[in-house]
Amino acid sequence: MVVQEFTVDLNKPLVFQVGHLEERYQEWVHQPIVSKEGPRFFGNDVLEFLTRTKWWAVPTIWLPVVCCLLVKSILMGHTVQDVAMMALFGIFIWTLIEYTLHRFLFHIETKTYWWNTAHYLLHGCHHKHPMDSLRLVFPPTATAILCFPFWNLVAFFATPSTTPALFGGGLLGYVMYDCTHYYLHHGQPSKDPAKHLKRYHLNHHFRIQDKGFGITSSLWDAVFGTLPPSMTSGKN
Repeated sequence: MVVQEFTVDLNKPLVFQVGHLEERYQEWVHQPIVSKEGPRFFGNDVLEFLTRTKWWAVPTIWLPVVCCLLVKSILMGHTVQDVAMMALFGIFIWTLIEYTLHRFLFHIETKTYWWNTAHYLLHGCHHKHPMDSLRLVFPPTATAILCFPFWNLVAFFATPSTTPALFGGGLLGYVMYDCTHYYLHHGQPSKDPAKHLKRYHLNHHFRIQDKGFGITSSLWDAVFGTLPPSMTSGKN
């Protein structure tokens, strides 16, 4: 008896289909469909709405929060110069978080129904439909939820007066990351470094998907040996 393999119907909500691919999911999700029209995720309209985000929502919502956090550290006794340095350090730490999440979480290999489903929601959808403009930036609701554990992590290592500035810097780094990511997919940069970053990131999508995990820079790819082969040979 021949069992027919499951086939994803792109004309139906995808989220609860992709898990059925099981071991074939990784191959399927890394074969991109280049279309500005994104697929439907859920049959439920509310859930579907929560998966779609305009890029400008990220700076509109989170930049005022960043400003409030930086001002809070100033009001708690730190100078503007000190707060600026702490914010820069927070941005620097964010670049490492960006790389780590992208490499070790977003590109985790899954095979079972629920893990495939979770991966598709988290990052697989972006590799399958890389030009879907409404699913390029992280939904604000999810970001707000993740802010709590990240705040507690910063507070564990920092003092009460430095925590807001450090966290605000990290949050600013996230805003820069999401806006940069959107621009690399939909902008048309004509000069470096933006032109280089776009080429670098699209190389990750369409050529070598297990290299080039940095979005805002290739720094951590160079440090941890995940530069694409062409760049490695070029440096040599």
